[in-house]
Amino acid sequence: MMKYIKLTVFTCLLVFAFTLTADISGASEIGEEEVELPEPQGACSDDSCSPAKPCPNPDESCYSSNGVFYCCVEPPFPGADAVGD
Repeated sequence: MMKYIKLTVFTCLLVFAFTLTADISGASEIGEEEVELPEPQGACSDDSCSPAKPCPNPDESCYSSNGVFYCCVEPPFPGADAVGD
């Protein structure tokens, strides 16, 4: 009887460990997906900007999307807000 209990406990632990590793490997695959950044729409230049560095052209404002900054005359994306001064 004791041998049967040990075998059952071992089987349960084995199933638990397999389930845990399957969940962890599935979660790591989600983090490896590539994020595609949209192309800005409208009149945008290749100049770089940031909240601390304004666009070189005074007619442009600095806009941000997903951590990427764009110098544009108009908002490059719907709902985009200018950053910096």
